[in-house]
Amino acid sequence: MFIDKDTVEQMADIAHMHISKEETNEITKELSFLLECFDKLNQIDTEGVKATVHPIIDKNVFREDVVQESLPIEEVLKNAPDKDNRFFRVPKIIE
Repeated sequence: MFIDKDTVEQMADIAHMHISKEETNEITKELSFLLECFDKLNQIDTEGVKATVHPIIDKNVFREDVVQESLPIEEVLKNAPDKDNRFFRVPKIIE
């Protein structure tokens, strides 16, 4: 399969992108190469090959939750630039 410069320019126009003539030439070559690669992949005989949905069989490793005593509020807030009793004070960001 082959992609021409007009097709690349149309795609750039649809994407509202401005690309130079040099970029158009380069993108045309790269997309044509990609389509050739896909055509080669389509020619591979996959008859009898089982489809794999998840080829990686790694699993998450979880640890048991262990209840621990929290830090004292004074320790948590000691480096806070602004605080209000037991809370951090931050600038308002939502009107």
